[in-house]
Amino acid sequence: MTGREPATQGDTSMHVPLNTGRIFAIGDIHGQSGELDALLARLDALDPAAGLVFMGDYIDRGGHTREVIERLLAIRRTRPDTVFLMGNHEAALLHFAATGDHESLRLLRAVGFQATLDSYGATAGFRGLDFMPEAHAEFLHELSPWHRHGSYIFFHAPMPAGAAPSQADPARLETMLGNRAIDTAGWAASGETLVFGHVPLETPLVLPGLIGIDTGAGRGGVLTALELPELRFHHA
Repeated sequence: MTGREPATQGDTSMHVPLNTGRIFAIGDIHGQSGELDALLARLDALDPAAGLVFMGDYIDRGGHTREVIERLLAIRRTRPDTVFLMGNHEAALLHFAATGDHESLRLLRAVGFQATLDSYGATAGFRGLDFMPEAHAEFLHELSPWHRHGSYIFFHAPMPAGAAPSQADPARLETMLGNRAIDTAGWAASGETLVFGHVPLETPLVLPGLIGIDTGAGRGGVLTALELPELRFHHA
């Protein structure tokens, strides 16, 4: 260990343990309900009682955001210890919903938001989150900024070692969720392992203290789940 503080030092609000010894962390879904259903079927066949951590970015790009969120809500009803993290796409949508800022809407459309609107049959005159059912809007508002399980830290993007996302204001959190710079030295020295998505790769990234699992499901790639503690990967 170095003199660097452990990641999320003093940041304890999301340290609720999953009720399992096995965890599946699922990467960025981006409206791909078919891939999500196929992957979950494989994971359920392996261990229907395993803990689940969803890494965020459920919306945009793919054509089935509505179906994805319905599936996640069904999982939450039957497996209440499941962790649903905030992604940068959800954070951007919530920012737009709170401010009505036209520049935010332009940026959303640039990253595939029209596919989300289409999945809900939304018209041009929508305001905030009124284009989606109330339960879907509540789901977005209730997403967690991060999660810890033992020495594993789960956060949507490759945040710097020592960061404390639960202490960040919404603007700072949105910036952290959009980060793509990978702090390889900091996490290697931290004694912890960051599991993250957001950075699309052809195959999962495994480095000392770092595991990246966004394999580009929203860009024509596969959807990946990480199995812990075995460090195995499953794809659909």
